[in-house]
Amino acid sequence: MTDWVRGSVARLISGSAALFEPRKIDTDMASATPDLQKIHVTLAPADLVIEPGGVAQLTVTVRNTQTEPDRVSFEVEGIDMEWYAIPVPAVNVAPRDSATERIIFRIGRSTDNQAGAYPFLVRVQAMESGEVAVAQASLQIKPFHSLQVELIPKRATSTFFQPNNQFEVSLSNLGNTPVTLDVSATDPDSACMYEFETNGMQLQPGQIQQVELITRPKAASLLSGVRLYGFSVLARSREDGYITATANGQIEKHAMVSPLAGIFLSVLVLCSLGWYLFRPKPLPPLIIRTFSASPAATQEDKDITLTWDVSPGFTQLLIEHRVLGRDATDVVDDEPRDSAGSIHVQPEPPQTIYSLVLRGASGQKEQREQIKVNVQPLPPPPKPVLTAFWADPPICHVGDMVMLTWKGRAANYVLDPGSIHLESIDRSHQVTTDTVGDMQFTLRAYGQDPNTPPSTKTITVHVAGKDESVAKIDRFSAWPAAPTIGATVHLRWHTLYAKGGVKIQSNNGTPIGDANGNVGASGTTVFTITTPTTFTITAVDGAGLPAATTLTITPHAAPPPVSTTPPDTTQPDTSGQPAGGANPPSGSPPP
Repeated sequence: MTDWVRGSVARLISGSAALFEPRKIDTDMASATPDLQKIHVTLAPADLVIEPGGVAQLTVTVRNTQTEPDRVSFEVEGIDMEWYAIPVPAVNVAPRDSATERIIFRIGRSTDNQAGAYPFLVRVQAMESGEVAVAQASLQIKPFHSLQVELIPKRATSTFFQPNNQFEVSLSNLGNTPVTLDVSATDPDSACMYEFETNGMQLQPGQIQQVELITRPKAASLLSGVRLYGFSVLARSREDGYITATANGQIEKHAMVSPLAGIFLSVLVLCSLGWYLFRPKPLPPLIIRTFSASPAATQEDKDITLTWDVSPGFTQLLIEHRVLGRDATDVVDDEPRDSAGSIHVQPEPPQTIYSLVLRGASGQKEQREQIKVNVQPLPPPPKPVLTAFWADPPICHVGDMVMLTWKGRAANYVLDPGSIHLESIDRSHQVTTDTVGDMQFTLRAYGQDPNTPPSTKTITVHVAGKDESVAKIDRFSAWPAAPTIGATVHLRWHTLYAKGGVKIQSNNGTPIGDANGNVGASGTTVFTITTPTTFTITAVDGAGLPAATTLTITPHAAPPPVSTTPPDTTQPDTSGQPAGGANPPSGSPPP
């Protein structure tokens, strides 16, 4: 870690030195200055020494040799950010003046903060001119020592047949520097022998190591009372004999036969004989007569009925359940129950296992019976469907309200633009047009399954300006288009969005519609034409803005009939037709 920090500091110093290389001076500048180092930084002291758990202070002096004031910031590189604090990260420095600030170092008393020297850099950067100055210092962390010894277990028993006892000695280095330890054990009476797995070891800061200790009394006893020996385990540093730690334990020594052993055996024999003579009669066994589920298989979210019939005399009746494929821990239902009864439960897919557990008094064997109920999962939710999506009206003025209507089946809808969230029961939504031109509205229908893609439909609403009529004359025609004089003409029209009405007028007073020329939004009329006539149709939208177009019909004379026999002029004409044979055209008008 120290070599890496030193390498980083060296690279930072070499990189910072490039900032102070001579630069080319622009001779055209009115106030050219030599490109020398304009920000200087000094540290005091350059080598800090700090005791873990203590505080040290580094004084940083910055000198501004520029002719202009500048604001400089302070940074520390190369050491842990938790080790230092910069109370004032930036200060203003007047031209040709200096400023002094402090950097506070606080090192916690922890094994992570190992003893040693840590070089670092203090970087000062001018915010106005961009000048950078770097100074190197070193932080020396003093070593501290702290040992801890634990003995597991604290107490052991040594018998005549098993005299050896095994302990585990746990050694912990709670200091910040490595330590080499020697381990030993003694007791005041020197009555026991101690054998360690190893006597010496080296512990790094924060390291914990276990050593096995085997103890045994030096002499075995055939008949005696219980003896208790206390002993101590000592860990001592090889480098400094004053660095030690101890742990205490006890060994309880038992002889092969104690004075109370005979009395105990006599009492045990008498008690055994009395129990055998006066033992209680055995209780009848527990019996589970029936345990069933109805139905034996079901669907998810459906209830079933568990029914049981057991013998009386039990102390506890439990019903446990576990779902196949999940945690094997049983869920216990321990409510008081009668010997015969039933409950309603809801199993989970794919299979739920129910267990009836019957427990009795001491001596009665526990009885258990199991039922497996197969559960079919619910069918997947239906996919979202969007069958229709339209706007009313599809053409409007800017600022008008448009009703968007749809047909479909979904869990919810999202309408764009605006990402408007709508409920499954919604079938329409009113929007306000705010821009002139074509507005696109997209409706997305989402199902209950988030992984199912939505059903989407898009419509376009044409938005006209306030002075533009949205009424449209879809059709205005006459049949025949070139009639003869006196012929019957069919006039047809069809308009859209003419909420203000439709009017047809002619230049010669030919009546169309009512007295003012008002007609329906679409229709047809028949009239006889004798002279050229111009018809004007005007459709007015809801805002009162008109849209008009004209149609001119010019009749022509019918051609004379072609005949090979000259007409008889002595006989009157009784046909009732006008001379020249100008008959109205026959046939049906086009649709």
